[in-house]
Amino acid sequence: MLDKLPLKSIVEKKRTAIKLHLGGGTGFTTVHPFFVRKLVEKVKAAGARGVFVTDTPWAVFSAHERGYSSETIGCPLVAATGSADKYFYTKPIKPPFKALKEVELAGEIVDAEALLDVSHVKGHGACGFGGASKNLSMGCVSGRTRGVIHSLEGGLDWNRRKCTHCGKCVRNCPNKAMSFNQKRELNIFFHNCKLCQHCSLICPHKAIRILGGAYRDFQHGMALATAKVLEGFEKKHRLFINFLTNITVYCDCWGMSGPAIVPDIGILAGQDICAIEQASLDMIRTEDLIPGTLPKGWKLRGHGHLFARIHSKDPLVVLEFLEKLKQGSRKYKVTEVM
Repeated sequence: MLDKLPLKSIVEKKRTAIKLHLGGGTGFTTVHPFFVRKLVEKVKAAGARGVFVTDTPWAVFSAHERGYSSETIGCPLVAATGSADKYFYTKPIKPPFKALKEVELAGEIVDAEALLDVSHVKGHGACGFGGASKNLSMGCVSGRTRGVIHSLEGGLDWNRRKCTHCGKCVRNCPNKAMSFNQKRELNIFFHNCKLCQHCSLICPHKAIRILGGAYRDFQHGMALATAKVLEGFEKKHRLFINFLTNITVYCDCWGMSGPAIVPDIGILAGQDICAIEQASLDMIRTEDLIPGTLPKGWKLRGHGHLFARIHSKDPLVVLEFLEKLKQGSRKYKVTEVM
């Protein structure tokens, strides 16, 4: 596949960043270092002026635990925003979207001249799925910007005055997404939250209400951040590679690995982020779900894409926003390489 791609025209004489999600903890379903090394070798052979693999500082610091090192992948591992998460360029969002008024783009990404976005496609509780867009929007910005984008998740409104801290919502949440902190404030872990309304219905004092649609705001924020990242690169100097292997329910940031929920599909590559994300999602089908691979107590709900039925968030929404932002087209044609 790499031999059939126009790597030379993408990276020749260019300082090339390979954006990779390095995972965390005992997560072992990230892109295998073997494939990263082969990509690095091909990029060097294509005449890149320099090549490095990059991710958030904390992911880089622990990357060796999952087999990533300069020796194994054949190039430097670089913290995208510097070792202290302070190397970034501030870019305004015009017009602002709710709390997202600007993004702090990773300095090492902005300084690069060619971008290879290498992503492991999997489910995600906050936005339905993680792929090429999430790899950029959440991995090419500062921790502060990532926090602002996550704050868009919303979804539940808790009324402290009405709450008696009886704990019924926490005990009866089927997805273990709720807890009270030491300040007796209700915390929602939106990665697990399915907006099933169980907490709202069971609360005897109506202290919780569902706002709804907030995951769309999160996806909108991701699309805006992705667009800002891509603005720094000419289209001819971008490449997106999606690994459709070890496709799990959980994001690699969880620091753990679950079983693959569908059989391995393959690896996709192209220069249009909307097309490759759409193709990836089209190939992950409900009818291919492997029995017994969902977490205990989980079941498919509703209709639509498999990830939507698992996480109750439509994964296609972010592509709608990206297309509106003129970042590409969801139309595609697949050329199979054996």
